[in-house]
Amino acid sequence: MRRAIFGSLILPLFQVPQNNAYVIERLGKYARIADPGLHFKLPFVEYVGYAYSLKEQVARIDTQSAITKDNVMIKIDGVLYYKITNPLKASYDISNPVAALTYMAQTSMRSEIGKIDLDTTFKERAMLNSNIKAALNHASKKWGIECMRYEIKDIKPPEEIKRAMELQAEHERLKRNTILRSEGTMTSEINIAEGEKQASVLRGEGEAARILQEARGLVKSLQTIGKSLEDPRTEYAVKLKLCMNYLQALKGILQNAKTIMLPQGQKSELLTSVVAGMSFYTQHLKNHPALLNEGNNAARKVLEEKIKHLQKQGVLDSTDTDNK
Repeated sequence: MRRAIFGSLILPLFQVPQNNAYVIERLGKYARIADPGLHFKLPFVEYVGYAYSLKEQVARIDTQSAITKDNVMIKIDGVLYYKITNPLKASYDISNPVAALTYMAQTSMRSEIGKIDLDTTFKERAMLNSNIKAALNHASKKWGIECMRYEIKDIKPPEEIKRAMELQAEHERLKRNTILRSEGTMTSEINIAEGEKQASVLRGEGEAARILQEARGLVKSLQTIGKSLEDPRTEYAVKLKLCMNYLQALKGILQNAKTIMLPQGQKSELLTSVVAGMSFYTQHLKNHPALLNEGNNAARKVLEEKIKHLQKQGVLDSTDTDNK
């Protein structure tokens, strides 16, 4: 920019501040560029034609209207950061470099907005800033100005579009919330199902081990009983035990039931073990009087009374007991 300094025509000495550059003219023509420091000039012949600051400067881009690719009109503004790199070109290649750069930023911004739709405008601000900066540097290079960066300050869509976007954002948040809750519920149910599965497997293994142990115990007891039955006396003892159990069960049936049905055709088969055991026990005691202590004598009497009682009821015949 041109500076009107009255002293620049008369005084032979002048000083240039740091990060500044003065363009010195002689009789209306370019003479030289004065760097920071103390300089000498010819009075009334040389003077300061332009003075520039070489610092990074900022220019506000006013709000303007732009139409997106999907035909939505928006209002947009921005901020431009620039720097003078060549005072000579900035002085003689363009009359007002800052205004030219501002207008170029506005036209570049409208051009870039027209290439994308509204949603992309909000998502791709960095891309827009980069494209606008590249367009400005391409045009301002010959002016001696470098665009350091461009930032979009605000994007204002119409009120109807703004309300629609707010509703869409709210729906997206609700959707994400629903998805997260469903994923949490699914994970919880999967964990519970896995726990129940493992617990069921462990319970099954425990039950199988228990059954196996019981089966081994039963097999062992049966093997012991089988070895014991090799002795005839043990066999008759087992039959006597079965006889006692049968009589005890029959007593309960006779006391509680009103009607008793016994299979006639299988009477001798049903009572064979009973009669055999009772007869063996009484006969054994008769043959060995030394065993007739008080307890054995009482047991023998009880057996003889039960046999007589069954004969009276017709459950046993006298021939069965005699044969046994």
